[in-house]
Amino acid sequence: MHKNPEKIAWSALLIAFLLFVIIAITLPIGTRLILINSTKEQKSNISLGSGSVYITRPAVGVPEALFGSMQNLTYGTHIETENASRANMSFFSPDNNKILGTVQLYGDTEAKLLSLTTPRFKFSKHSHDISLMINRGRLRSSVSVGVERNVIMTIHTPQAEITLHHPGNYSVEVINNQSLVSVREGMATVSSQGKTTTLIKDERTTVESGQKPAGKLSGQRNIIDNGSFSDPLSEGWTTYQNRQNANESAGVIEVGVHNGRRSLHFLRRGLNWAETGIKQELGLDVSDYQNLRLHLAAWLAFQDLRNCGSLGSECPLMVRIEYIDTSGNTHEWLQGFYYLGSTNSSIPNRCVTCSASDSDHIQIPHGSWHFYDSPNLMSAFEQAGRPASIIESIAIYASGHNFDSYLADIELQAIE
Repeated sequence: MHKNPEKIAWSALLIAFLLFVIIAITLPIGTRLILINSTKEQKSNISLGSGSVYITRPAVGVPEALFGSMQNLTYGTHIETENASRANMSFFSPDNNKILGTVQLYGDTEAKLLSLTTPRFKFSKHSHDISLMINRGRLRSSVSVGVERNVIMTIHTPQAEITLHHPGNYSVEVINNQSLVSVREGMATVSSQGKTTTLIKDERTTVESGQKPAGKLSGQRNIIDNGSFSDPLSEGWTTYQNRQNANESAGVIEVGVHNGRRSLHFLRRGLNWAETGIKQELGLDVSDYQNLRLHLAAWLAFQDLRNCGSLGSECPLMVRIEYIDTSGNTHEWLQGFYYLGSTNSSIPNRCVTCSASDSDHIQIPHGSWHFYDSPNLMSAFEQAGRPASIIESIAIYASGHNFDSYLADIELQAIE
């Protein structure tokens, strides 16, 4: 027999009430936390740029040669490129198919997708997260602009963890037991051995195995101003328009966001020839420079002339660099891009009326971003017997009758 049943009853009621309060508080909080942290997988694909690329999907388990493109990659997918090969990966929001970011893999590169997650519910404040590992080789990544929710891309290497925090363009290379990280535009943190280094535009660092980041380094810089078009076009650039018939449209040049990238749009419709472009005066003495490389992203939506026209001078996107050689003579280097090709041998694949005709124009895919990296132009100029002393200017333009083209992330990276 209990001596005080009333006390026991009150104790039971109090315990029951406390349990009720705990459940009443923790259940909605716990449910909310589950909903906030609930995620779903992003959509992703990979397309072949050139050469030989092999994909090992978890569901397949053996390497598959990449032909054209492969859709719906999942985490755990392993990618390996052979020497002189290229592949382009894109990541999309599962909610609206907007592009969240891209990664370009260069030759002799081994990478793996670790996670591709997006919050399941719109009220979650968490970011789109893209995570991948690069064991060797080189990649160039881009975090998209114009995305409602933040995008965080994390790149793991054997030496460091690199987190890309803002829309921009980044380069990561793993070679000789070290990681090389460069920020072209945006902001990244590089962490290793308990130390974190923050990099912003035109900064880089290195991380050796078992060591802390080397801090902010210099020696490489982009000599083009406003190549990301984040500032008004008048900052650094002048526009020009030429046309055969004054009664026809001269074409349109405008800055906007196209498929996740802030870009410059060249648009024109007409019956006769026209040329629309931008130009930047540089006047840079490069006589002591060892390396000069052009990088850009191009998207060709429409052209009506095959190749680049009957004289090879009317590409929907062209780049012209004017320079002075060590003897004081003026030269130009030209590179054109097109997608609508021709098997007719009478249509040239380079400009036959231009003084710069050392290289063929490049055929690129239609309706997707193509990333171009030039060879070392200092070496190319020297091998042509015209070693550069001063880079005078760079111009990018669209030429022809009808064209619809986009340009993004143009850089002229110089190393002294």
